[in-house]
Amino acid sequence: MKKILATVLIGVILCASLVGCSETAGVSATTEAEKTTTTTTTTTTRTTEDLNTTFKEQATNTVYPHLNKNSDGSYPYKLSSYTTYYDTSNTTRTVNIKNAVKRLNNIVIPKGKVFSFNQTVGKRTVLAGYKEAKVVQGDEFVDGLGGGICQVSSTVFQSALRANLEITNRACHSLEISYVPLGADATVQWNTQDFTFKNNTDTDLLLKVKASEGTLTCTIYAKDDISVGVVDVDVSKDGSTYVLKRSVNGKVNYTTYSKYKKPKPTTTTTTKKA
Repeated sequence: MKKILATVLIGVILCASLVGCSETAGVSATTEAEKTTTTTTTTTTRTTEDLNTTFKEQATNTVYPHLNKNSDGSYPYKLSSYTTYYDTSNTTRTVNIKNAVKRLNNIVIPKGKVFSFNQTVGKRTVLAGYKEAKVVQGDEFVDGLGGGICQVSSTVFQSALRANLEITNRACHSLEISYVPLGADATVQWNTQDFTFKNNTDTDLLLKVKASEGTLTCTIYAKDDISVGVVDVDVSKDGSTYVLKRSVNGKVNYTTYSKYKKPKPTTTTTTKKA
């Protein structure tokens, strides 16, 4: 009888132990689930030029092949250079300019390939190091992520013009800007507007882009000694339209048209003293 009671008691103890393990496992699983549960907050911030985000970003990422960097100094022939100036006291805009420059400097454009500003610089995000600065929205300048990089794209555009490269995609701002002559800018926006040009020469090209102490310069070098001819870039005004023409050896081979609105006047509040 004692043996039977002992056997029953052992069985009860084992069952209780198994139940305890099961409950502990359940508690552990719940705890781990609670630890890994996170709350995601979706935020929206303005980017340069356009607030619409309906454009498929995959298309932006796959339109052009990735271009590599090369700094071995084997591109000794200078084809062109262009310089613009920025206000270093505008710290967030300066950060954006230098961020874009870092991604552009030493990019190689093989002969026959297309340079894409968006593909090379990438999406303007907080994680990519971009800050809020003034961008165009409608008929006014507002704070937006990546403000200032259009000055970089415009500087590259002007250098590409002077190297007699084939401009394949360029658009002007909707509002008047001041860092290049009106009609000479090239605006960009990640999901709607790119600036692109083709290396239509017989040699590989190298971009050298530098921003320092308020001076932004883009210089284009060639791997082989080639001639781009005598290049002249001229902007004239026809009514409300700015007409940019590039001529090489006296013959016009590129023309683009630009129209701008004036920015909406900034409203200020004045407090009268008694």
